Amino acid sequence: KSYTKSARIHQKLIEGYHRWFIYHNKSIDNRIMILRLNAFLLLSFAQLIKAQNEMVTPCLSPSGTYTMKLNLEAEIGYYTIEECGDEVNPTIGMIVGETYSFIQEDRSNYYHPIGFAYFADGAHDGVDELEPGIKPRGSSSNCDETLSCPAPMYFLDDEYLGKYSNIMMDGVPEPTEGEDDFGLDNYEPLFFHPIPDWTGMGTFNVKLRFDVDDFEKDIFYFCHIHQFMSGRIKLLDEDRMQKQPFASDPIIPYTYDVPSRFDQTCGTFGLGDFQLPNDQCYSTYTCNVPSDRAIQNFAGCIDAMDCAMTVGMTTAATAESKVGLFINQMIPH
Repeated sequence: KSYTKSARIHQKLIEGYHRWFIYHNKSIDNRIMILRLNAFLLLSFAQLIKAQNEMVTPCLSPSGTYTMKLNLEAEIGYYTIEECGDEVNPTIGMIVGETYSFIQEDRSNYYHPIGFAYFADGAHDGVDELEPGIKPRGSSSNCDETLSCPAPMYFLDDEYLGKYSNIMMDGVPEPTEGEDDFGLDNYEPLFFHPIPDWTGMGTFNVKLRFDVDDFEKDIFYFCHIHQFMSGRIKLLDEDRMQKQPFASDPIIPYTYDVPSRFDQTCGTFGLGDFQLPNDQCYSTYTCNVPSDRAIQNFAGCIDAMDCAMTVGMTTAATAESKVGLFINQMIPH
């Protein structure tokens, strides 16, 4: 089996240490050095094995299409991808030089326009996004000078909403230089329209072709409206081998929310700690609940929701401000 780049580097370190041992063994107790060398070799291979076990296998859509949906069981929701199962924000793969489509047709995508960045959360965190004038860090490309760096291209049905292009297909400009409009400014505002209007506008979709060969780190998909819901994209070579197989770099600096079993039942998030009885709340908020099990379960969800609001709205007037007190009350409400 061929070595990855990381494995080859590790092998060179081991070989270098072995040569150092041979050179110096005349002046050092051979037995001690042999023990140390063996320990070093065992540790090195153990680290390689550990790295291999931690290597993430990305979901790679054979059709080049990723159909985006939202799992709304978390506080703000997370992306799921039809081609990748039920996992939230799955790590996906993209072969460098190939074009991929991200379809946002499902109703759950409302208020969640997808974006792409070199670091988690993109502009939410003040970091570089994929744009025509932003080249991948460390790349030798001069695409930033010609405004031809990899960038998503935003569509509504088959209509391209921008002018920049780095793909060849009917209905879009041939690969361009000097254009920085990739359609986002026309795409994102549509997600603020009332949902009946939004669902009737057509199929929202984004095409992305990453075509810089000398960049090996991961990139990210994220929501342009909500922070803390980034997913990872592993770049692959033409043989579908990961360019960065033994690392997740850059990091996603947070973990994903996992709803409690109670919240999964209720379709909520964060109410598990407010189930009754609760010493900060009334004994019940819903009265005369019938024996029907479904209604009883739903009443339990309502009780927890009311308890959460009671706790949140029990505030002090320490701000010494009518406006401050109003805000402290109404945000949890």
